[in-house]
Amino acid sequence: MVSSSNDPFIIAALISRSQQGRLTADEQEQLDAWIAASDENRQLWITLNDQDVLQQNVRAMARFDENAALARFLSNKPVRSNVHRMRFLYTWKWAAALLVLVLGVSSYFLLTHHAQNRDLLGRKSVRQDIPPGRNGAILTLADGTQLVLDSLGDGSVATQNGTQISLNNNELKYDATAATGAVAYNTITTPKGRQYHVILPDGTEVWLNAASSIQYPVAFKGQERSVKISGEIYFEVAARSWQPFVVETNQMKLEVLGTSFNVNTYDDEKTIRTTLLTGAVKISPMHTAQPKVLVPGQTADLSRPDASQGATLTITETPDPGKIIAWKNGLFNFDGMDLYSVMRQLERWYNIEIQYVGKPENVIFKGKMHRHTNLSDVLEVLETMDVNFELKGNTLYVR
Repeated sequence: MVSSSNDPFIIAALISRSQQGRLTADEQEQLDAWIAASDENRQLWITLNDQDVLQQNVRAMARFDENAALARFLSNKPVRSNVHRMRFLYTWKWAAALLVLVLGVSSYFLLTHHAQNRDLLGRKSVRQDIPPGRNGAILTLADGTQLVLDSLGDGSVATQNGTQISLNNNELKYDATAATGAVAYNTITTPKGRQYHVILPDGTEVWLNAASSIQYPVAFKGQERSVKISGEIYFEVAARSWQPFVVETNQMKLEVLGTSFNVNTYDDEKTIRTTLLTGAVKISPMHTAQPKVLVPGQTADLSRPDASQGATLTITETPDPGKIIAWKNGLFNFDGMDLYSVMRQLERWYNIEIQYVGKPENVIFKGKMHRHTNLSDVLEVLETMDVNFELKGNTLYVR
């Protein structure tokens, strides 16, 4: 059975599709589960489908300050008024969600400034726009030949020492069953504004975020499976008890068997961050920190060594591992992130340059948004925190 959801945008979408007679069987089951989850949900469903109530609310909405109501909805601030008005605003909460869906905004933000909520007021328009990143990468073969994968169609791409390399629906796959000869290496590179999914010769699945790379053999031989990475990569490693999987960065080495984990090695981040979802990972820093073993739900932060001190390795619990791999699932998850962390993500995904004018306040954000949306949509939401943006060409000025 499909579990019910409390996300008003998901439920609003289901209600909208139901009223249009467009629900699939699975969607109908999800909506039914939500209706049955509580008396409050059932009453809201009845109210939303009561024609008299709908007409009354439409008339009220015509006299209502929709910007202020939407701001209260997004900030979850109560409205001090009589019972009738409170009931109307409860319905308006869902009407607002439906309205936002109609306008094409797929998520909402609860924005905080230094951990304190502020009112969400009017939004500035952004004259220029930049589309979101997309799937795409450059494959460098053993002889140095480079192939732009997002410009190729499905089918065979190349043969490397007997290993067949093919594309299927913009996914790269290796078949090493007939591999022969010496070890040959390939490299997948994603520029800014691109991400990619590749299945390695052993069946390990790899997702590359923007501005990332992975080097690997076209057939895994010997006592271990070794790859080298940069940027941010999510792994789902195929289990082979006799052949450990080794990930190398310029600062550390990870040893795994059958595991799913995320590694963020971007040079502009303060630490190299490894988050384990399943299995086990042994982290061996190349400097002074001692090796440590991660268990699922833990994150390891390896500091970057400098002239005054060596690297330190810190292990913490990860309350929401899904937040770490939100990028893989097509989302921005900005919960608890400051302005500069958010800007680094936008810089990589939209292939833009960020310039700070003065010293903008380090606002803290909370919320999610689809990555497959234009830059202007993201900036409209961020601007509600009194952060000013100006896009000139490919440079975003932040004030």
